[in-house]
Amino acid sequence: MTARMRLALVLAVAGALRLAPIVLADRMVADVLRYHRVATHVLDVSWNPYAAPRLYPYPPVWVWVEAGSEWVARHTGWSFAVLVKLPVLAADMAIVALLAAGGTRTARGLAPAWIYALHPVSVLVGAFHGQFDAVALFFVLLAVFTFEAGRRDASALALAAAIALKSFPVLLLPVFLLTPGLTVRGRMRFAALAMVPVVLLLVPYALADFGALRRELFGYGGIADLGWIGFWRGLRLLHTGVLARSEAPFWGGLVAVSKILTVLAEAALLAAIASRRVRWPLAQACLAALLAFLVFYGSVSAQYLLWVVPFGVWFPDRFAAVHGIVSTMALVGLYSFLAPGILSPGPSAVFARPQAAVLWVVGTGAVLLASAAWLGDVMARGRALAKAEG
Repeated sequence: MTARMRLALVLAVAGALRLAPIVLADRMVADVLRYHRVATHVLDVSWNPYAAPRLYPYPPVWVWVEAGSEWVARHTGWSFAVLVKLPVLAADMAIVALLAAGGTRTARGLAPAWIYALHPVSVLVGAFHGQFDAVALFFVLLAVFTFEAGRRDASALALAAAIALKSFPVLLLPVFLLTPGLTVRGRMRFAALAMVPVVLLLVPYALADFGALRRELFGYGGIADLGWIGFWRGLRLLHTGVLARSEAPFWGGLVAVSKILTVLAEAALLAAIASRRVRWPLAQACLAALLAFLVFYGSVSAQYLLWVVPFGVWFPDRFAAVHGIVSTMALVGLYSFLAPGILSPGPSAVFARPQAAVLWVVGTGAVLLASAAWLGDVMARGRALAKAEG
């Protein structure tokens, strides 16, 4: 089998595994329903999605995918739930292709591409749930690979595209800026190219209604479905039988504490990188930053578990494997318990509600432990490499 045929095979498998649930899970539930509400707001009420309270907590690019999907659905009769997931399918395919291209330049071969193609977290988050983190992750990976290839401006613009889609890639900007070999002028140029396009995109919305932009985008605190607050929420459910609300305002004090812990953890990580107490390839440094967020931030949504997957398949080891297994368990439990329509068209999900609740809570605790262990291993590797390089 030629190299082109092997690439075609992995892409075909990745596409089939995702296209089937996209078509079969053709339902207006969870975030897909929110996307539709945003789309109808933009098409029928106002061009500003931030004017609709508690609907659009993202930077201002994805809204046009939502609105475009609804426009096509209205004019063709096609399913909005399918249309809005197609960019996610394209992003997953692009990630597989990018991992394959990177693997051919290293000793990894097609292994990372195959692992991502078959990864259940990717299929659950993108094809079933419909969350679009894979689109941002493609641009994050592109930023990493182009940076390592010496194409710094292209890397910065790719990171800008990622940040314009989802807020979380901004966590990685300091990691890029602290990479050895960048001059002060190079850091300033990279930061400007990564952030100025995003700021310019936000200007019209800030001028239209800065209060709404601040409330919906900058005031968003996540959803306590996973993370250590989610785990505490789940334990309370198992103990009392009462399910508390998941939105961040209902966990104000704990969310504030988790923000402080996360800032301190990320600052300590960046200080270790800057002082050369740890040394990593850029992709592994990004993995460390994302793992630190998952460990210390308490209000974690389901799709956040996907963030580390592309880096985990690039550095496959037992920690990445365990994290994938327990993340799958947590997601299946979470979806079955809180949003069964994501996985199943009927009133019941994969598991009965009591069993799904236990699976969600146990899975959430296991994800926390696995993330912490994985972060500890990555830190140990970084310290060992720093010591070896003197």
